[in-house]
Amino acid sequence: MWKRLIYLISLFCMVCEKSTHFNEPRIVSLSPAMTEIIFSLGAERYLVGTTTYCDFPDSAKKIYKVGDFSNPSIERIISLKPGLVIVNLPEQSRIKNQLEKYGLKIFVTSPSKIEDIYKEISELGRILKTEKKADSLINYMKENIRPLSRTKKRVYIEICPRPLITIGGTSYLNELIEMAGGENIFSDINKDYPVVNQEEVIMRNPEFIIGLHPEDIENRIGWENVNAIKNHRVYRDLNQDWILRPGPRLVLGFKQLEKIFE
Repeated sequence: MWKRLIYLISLFCMVCEKSTHFNEPRIVSLSPAMTEIIFSLGAERYLVGTTTYCDFPDSAKKIYKVGDFSNPSIERIISLKPGLVIVNLPEQSRIKNQLEKYGLKIFVTSPSKIEDIYKEISELGRILKTEKKADSLINYMKENIRPLSRTKKRVYIEICPRPLITIGGTSYLNELIEMAGGENIFSDINKDYPVVNQEEVIMRNPEFIIGLHPEDIENRIGWENVNAIKNHRVYRDLNQDWILRPGPRLVLGFKQLEKIFE
C-alpha cells in the first residue's frame, strides 16, 4: 500500500516537472542589450539562442549562436523552436519580417527614450514572470541615471568614421547625453543614427568629441579649428557597449559621460 502510494507521488512529481519544463519559454535573443537584461533578471535559463554579439556576461558566450547581429540564420532560429524571438528595430526589420512568415512570436526592442528602456524591461519581466527583479533593475537605473543641473556642453558623438555616423534626435542616446550635461549637435536630425559629412561637423563646431571607435580624429584635415580639437577634448576611451546597449550597463556609460562633461 505504502509502496504504491510513494510510486504514485513520485509519478505525479515527474509529470509536474515535465509539465513545468514544457511551459517554460524558449527565447532566442538577437539583441545584445536584451540578452544582458535577461541575465540581470535571472532568467538566462530560458535563452536557447543568441547572436555572436551577445557576449556579456561571460556565460552568455556559451549559449548557442544563431549568427551575427545583422545576419542571423533563419534556419537556426526556427530549428530551436522558440516561443519568443527578440529583435532590434530598425536594424533587424528584414529578419523580423522573415520570422513572422513562420508564425513566430516577436518581441520588438526599439527604445527612442530612456523611459522606453524601462517599459521594455518591465514587459520582459512580465513575460518571464520576474516582475520584482524587473522593478528592482528599473529602480537601480532610475536612481543612477538622473538629469544633472549644469551648463550644457556641445558634443559630437561619432559611432563610425566611414561614413560618419552619429546620433540623431530620435535615439535614446540623445536624451542620455542631455541628462549627463551635454547637448548633441545633431539633435535636430529626425533619425536615430544619421550619416553626416565632415563639413557639417566643422560648421557646428562641437566643444567635445566622443569617438566610439579607435580611429584618429584629431589629425583630420580641416578639423584643426574645431573647438574640441583645439582644446584637446576628444575622447575615445569609452566602452562603447556601455553606451550603445540600452541595458543595465547604461548606468556605467552615463557615469562616463557625466565625468567627461564636468
